[in-house]
Amino acid sequence: MKKRLVPIFVLFLILTLLCIYTGRNHPWVTIEECLQNPEKYDGKLITEYWEPQIGKIYADGFQLIQRHAPSLRVYCDTTGLKTGEFVGLKAYFKKEGYLRAEKAFVATNRRYKIWLSVIPVILVLFLFFYNFTFNPKKFQFELRTNA
Repeated sequence: MKKRLVPIFVLFLILTLLCIYTGRNHPWVTIEECLQNPEKYDGKLITEYWEPQIGKIYADGFQLIQRHAPSLRVYCDTTGLKTGEFVGLKAYFKKEGYLRAEKAFVATNRRYKIWLSVIPVILVLFLFFYNFTFNPKKFQFELRTNA
């Protein structure tokens, strides 16, 4: 059993370090980074947002509301947009502190799609544990006798 714990621990440690590295050195640009250094990120494409929702709609754009991030003004065509809906957005940051949207659309049924994607995971886990059992003495999964 000790022979298995060392590789498991090492692999878990490597996975943890990779997660930390990618979390700190992500390839996308966030709004927080843009607002901290507007001159550097002027004209940069932003595609990553935290739960983006449409706030107040204006004639020339709308207010972008995000969870754990500041609200920003977005300038774009507002046809088809509804207040309170989640939005799919591809926009360029401007150093003055607003976004110029290249593409903005209502992300219909976003929450339902997320929950729907959980169903295959549950099905696979059910089938796995239906056919396999965990043996703590050997510290491994074994095929059930009825499988």
